[in-house]
Amino acid sequence: MHDGLLNWYLAKHPDYDGSNVASECSLIELEFLTQEILRPLENQFSKPVITYGFTSHALLRWILKNSPGDMAPSIDQHAAMELNSKANRICKRDGAACDFYLESHKGKMDKVAQFIIEHLPFDRLYFYGNDKPIHVSVGRDNSRYVQIRRTNTAGSRVPGRYRRGTRALELFDGTVS
Repeated sequence: MHDGLLNWYLAKHPDYDGSNVASECSLIELEFLTQEILRPLENQFSKPVITYGFTSHALLRWILKNSPGDMAPSIDQHAAMELNSKANRICKRDGAACDFYLESHKGKMDKVAQFIIEHLPFDRLYFYGNDKPIHVSVGRDNSRYVQIRRTNTAGSRVPGRYRRGTRALELFDGTVS
């Protein structure tokens, strides 16, 4: 498994002193994410740098309290198959997710998104811009849903255009307005 999936928070949240331990079910999904997305990207381009990876219940609670932001834990798949304190799944979607960039493609993350769309099995891909990390997930739905996310004038991320499957390539060729 890609080491950054579990320890990504060490750089982003150095004040967090808890654990980020994945259950056996989550580990299976994280391994699938590694095999189906991260390793092929490394083989094609370079090793992905994880900016937001697996998020255990404990880490999620800490982030929500200390560093809330543009998060949607019930659908974003970063919690994989983890349960909350009431023994309910944190994320209602199966699978696992991470946000990443490639050092070799800074400023050209659209090329990475296009590669994923054309060659890899994925559930969701959120594209934030050529100079930003990509959010990608794997899951049983394998919906191949791609959405462009923009930042509005207030600084909040907002949903933009979307497509499914290979039609999502239209989002990167300038033909979709």
